[in-house]
Amino acid sequence: MIRRALKGYLLCMGSRKVVLPIYTWSAMLCMILSSRGFPPLLELLKVVVAVTFVGYAVYFYNDVMDVMDDLKNRELGNPIPASRPFASGKVSKKMMITYIIFSAFVGLSVAYTINIFVLALLTLYILLGILYSTEPIKLKKRFLMKQPVIACGYLIAHLSGAYAAEGINLAVIYLSVLDFIIALGVNPIIDIRDVKGDKVLGVKTIPAVFGPEVAVRLAISVLAASGIATIIGYSRIGFNIAMPLLFIIIIASLIYTIIPLLNKWRDSVYLDKVVYRRIVPLHLMLQLSVLIGIIHL
Repeated sequence: MIRRALKGYLLCMGSRKVVLPIYTWSAMLCMILSSRGFPPLLELLKVVVAVTFVGYAVYFYNDVMDVMDDLKNRELGNPIPASRPFASGKVSKKMMITYIIFSAFVGLSVAYTINIFVLALLTLYILLGILYSTEPIKLKKRFLMKQPVIACGYLIAHLSGAYAAEGINLAVIYLSVLDFIIALGVNPIIDIRDVKGDKVLGVKTIPAVFGPEVAVRLAISVLAASGIATIIGYSRIGFNIAMPLLFIIIIASLIYTIIPLLNKWRDSVYLDKVVYRRIVPLHLMLQLSVLIGIIHL
């Protein structure tokens, strides 16, 4: 029984691969930036566990609440959401609820051992996740609310890492603002694969309202603007000269990767491959350039 439950939990974790590179990694980086490169290792481990498990709790809850939408999307040509363990029938609803409660309990319990600020932030993230996925509020379906809610959740992960250490400094603010803007402007690319289903189900994302091409152009514009802003302001934040050079190279790579989506956005499998095998790794490198920027050369 335990082995079966563990296997199911690992399957669910694997289906939500975005949690580790996006939320956990960002919290770690902000903690390191807050500590100016030297965070307490035990506290860093606690942040990893707290943010990761709370992140899984929120995403597993979304899987349960969105199962009918995921199945509908499969009928409309996007098989990816319905391939997750719960929607595909590999994990029962009772087990999913157990996973949600377990993940939330572990995450919040560890957050409590860090400090009250991290506990409050991660509790807020869970509440935001509930509002995002639960009818009748379901912020996911409100006009242009999906991306701001996701961006706020992303910001909470950043702040959790920072407040687990010495709090906010200029480097933390820069990375948090950068990732918040990227979540608003670049993340809508992921919604392109669901555009048919979103229109039918009434989910008003940027691709569904304005069209996939607009979403791709918005992503390119946001990345270009981020690069220009970084060149202009990096020295005022205290970054070294290596930071903007690396940053621009990675931004250029991201734009080069995204441009083909203007013509290939209809292929949901190709889109998923581009997002998780190219855009996400490049984004992690972009964040790493901020950490490199605080090193005194």
